[in-house]
Amino acid sequence: MKKIIFFIFFIFFQNIAIAELYELEIDVNSSEKITKNILIKNGYSSKCSAYLEESNESVNLEINFYGYSNKIRMDIILMLNEYSQGNMRFGYEAKINQNGTLGKKKFTGMELNGSSEFKKEVEPYVNVFKNIGDLILEEGGYYPEYGKPLKAIPEKIDGKKLFKKMVKLLLKTMPDQSKELRKLFSHLMKNSDIKITKEFIGYTEIVNQRYNLIEYKFKIDYYGDKPEFREVTNEFNLHQIAFFHESGMPTIVYDIIPYNETPIHHSMICKVYDNNILISEISVPMLKDLSKLKKTTDNLNDKDFVDQLNKLNDLYKSGVLTEEEFEKAKKRILN
Repeated sequence: MKKIIFFIFFIFFQNIAIAELYELEIDVNSSEKITKNILIKNGYSSKCSAYLEESNESVNLEINFYGYSNKIRMDIILMLNEYSQGNMRFGYEAKINQNGTLGKKKFTGMELNGSSEFKKEVEPYVNVFKNIGDLILEEGGYYPEYGKPLKAIPEKIDGKKLFKKMVKLLLKTMPDQSKELRKLFSHLMKNSDIKITKEFIGYTEIVNQRYNLIEYKFKIDYYGDKPEFREVTNEFNLHQIAFFHESGMPTIVYDIIPYNETPIHHSMICKVYDNNILISEISVPMLKDLSKLKKTTDNLNDKDFVDQLNKLNDLYKSGVLTEEEFEKAKKRILN
């Protein structure tokens, strides 16, 4: 369960480089130094899932985003099996302002089902999920600043400000230890440099879909006199590349420097939908193996056109799609 919690916390040149991006075998176009405004497009969604297995239990994690004309919604779903069976779902949303920026995030509800063992195990973490809304889509994390363009220059972020938000969230989960933890984190803040940068490094096209790449670095340099703190701060030495679909939907994260949460990130499979029609699938293993990429491309291209067209027609008849949206989507399927 600790793995899931820390994963959620970081739910934070040549013109064309036809080569590996670290260990990823993808083509990266770095000629574009500034993008158009990054906006969340209505009707698009991304659904990401990861499977983890430990000694006495397995965990399925799902993180789903849904884009609407006036808001973005996010669901986090955890399903535990074997020793302690159960599942929990937490919902969040943020308003999309007229200029494309995001308004205040809020928690929209939760569901908790399962055995008594499961409920007892997850009880200490319920508060962290309830209050994590303020960190979702946090601009200090690897998410883009929606409503504004991405730029191919390192953007420096106030590390201590972001870290304070993370600490505040952690304190809410352990109120009995808050005094001790405040003292500990106060020492850490006074005796550390927290360096955070993110940078648009280009885009890649996967199955005819554009993905913007954001390189994200988070490092805590501790210079205090408590050796045990160095082990803790090493956990915050992050170097990642986050993939954002052109619709603004977040998808996979590739860890250049492996750390405890890398197994989660690198087992994540993300599917992108346009009005419930699957248009792209992406994962780290796929981008490390060209044969897997080709197989995924073939699978998407060979899908049952009649079935997709029927679904599209149902959306049009029900009024979900306008005639213009219907014709555009139909053309994409046929092509």
